[in-house]
Amino acid sequence: MTMEPPVRYRMVGAVVLIFLAVLFLPWLFDGAGYEAMQGLERPIPDRPVFVEPHTPPAPVPELRSDPVGEGADDAASVAQVPEVSPPEPVPEASGRAATAGATAPRVGWSVQVGSFGREANARDEVQRLREAGFTAFVERGRANDRDVWRVKVGPRAERDEALRLRDDLQRRMDVTGIVVAHP
Repeated sequence: MTMEPPVRYRMVGAVVLIFLAVLFLPWLFDGAGYEAMQGLERPIPDRPVFVEPHTPPAPVPELRSDPVGEGADDAASVAQVPEVSPPEPVPEASGRAATAGATAPRVGWSVQVGSFGREANARDEVQRLREAGFTAFVERGRANDRDVWRVKVGPRAERDEALRLRDDLQRRMDVTGIVVAHP
């Protein structure tokens, strides 16, 4: 029993389309779209303001001094220490308007250029980056119940500086990185 030519053409076409789909769909959806979206600017919420708790200083024991000239040895006499008043409490600030006395949180930005399953590989990458003049370091972490060693460059105080550093790494070392908060 032979098939009619139009049916045979449709069957061959379907087989070719399935073959092409199996061959090219994994290539299209390999995650490159996710990497391309890393450069998009996302709105960043305002930096929270943390207020240092008010803790009074430890009490200073009162020291007495012997009056000079009453037979006390001058080198052994101790002057009276004036009492120190505690510092004024820092008022709470809302949003980005922090007061001058408030301490800013120590947050920076670094560029993560790789995550390695072997520490030796991470150290080799750090050495290569340092030889090129970048400040690189390794940070140990956990992912999928395994130890990983992340190679990072930086840190920088401002996110814009870290973005420029990421672009410089791409241009000079052909390394694609992502900007992450540090520490």
